[in-house]
Amino acid sequence: MSSAKKVRRPARRAKAAPSRSRPAAAPSAAPAGPALPADLQIRGATALAATLRAAVAAGAEDVDASQVALVDTAGLQLLIAAGRLASAHGRALRWQRPSTALVDAANRLGVARQLGLGEAG
Repeated sequence: MSSAKKVRRPARRAKAAPSRSRPAAAPSAAPAGPALPADLQIRGATALAATLRAAVAAGAEDVDASQVALVDTAGLQLLIAAGRLASAHGRALRWQRPSTALVDAANRLGVARQLGLGEAG
């Protein structure tokens, strides 16, 4: 038999797995809230009510109100109800960048203060 030498290979080192961790969010930060639709009238109230209830349940506080173009009384009542639901959960909804149409409608119906709406943005 031949005298063949066995060659030892160095042990393979495991490659470090790439880090998949994400930066931790601030613990007090509320999740991003929904955006109100352009049409805030009774015909879309059921779907929007479900969206706002889910957002409040998830802890959202900021709602983008910048795209609202059409508003009726039912739409404003829905926003008031959503605000009350948030209040019952110890939070307050904040209408971010409220459109002129939303602010004007709330002022005409006398609910701007109740909704916490200032001037349009």
